Amino acid sequence: MLRKGWIQKCMLQGTTLLLLLLSCYASAVPTDEITQMLKGQEDAWNRGDLDAYMQGYWKSSQLRFVSNGKFRYGWDETLAAYKKNYPNKETLGELKFTIKEIKMLSNYAAMVVGRWDLHRPKDAPTGVFTLLVEKIDDRWVITMDHSSD
Repeated sequence: MLRKGWIQKCMLQGTTLLLLLLSCYASAVPTDEITQMLKGQEDAWNRGDLDAYMQGYWKSSQLRFVSNGKFRYGWDETLAAYKKNYPNKETLGELKFTIKEIKMLSNYAAMVVGRWDLHRPKDAPTGVFTLLVEKIDDRWVITMDHSSD
């Protein structure tokens, strides 16, 4: 009888530990998810796939993009500008993001500060960015991008 109680206690503790481990695994850290989204953008750019790159942005007319002293609004407008300014693989080059900080503003919003570096055969432009990233429809997406040289 004593042994049966001991086995049940061990099984209960084992089950509790397993559930605890699974719950920790299931709840990913937002900063890791944001970093992964940006890595996906970097990979898409380096494949020459601007349509996949744009999946990191909020597909909305309310997307805000600030660069070179200009304001741009909308996902479609941003994609069109990327395609105009980077018409081929040579102009796209090889992109590298370096994240300096991800500051969580809430459970659903973060500010990301970092550097971008582009390596191309004829030049190597570089700059900085500040992104507002929000969790919309269970996905982290960039809702505002301020990038500069």
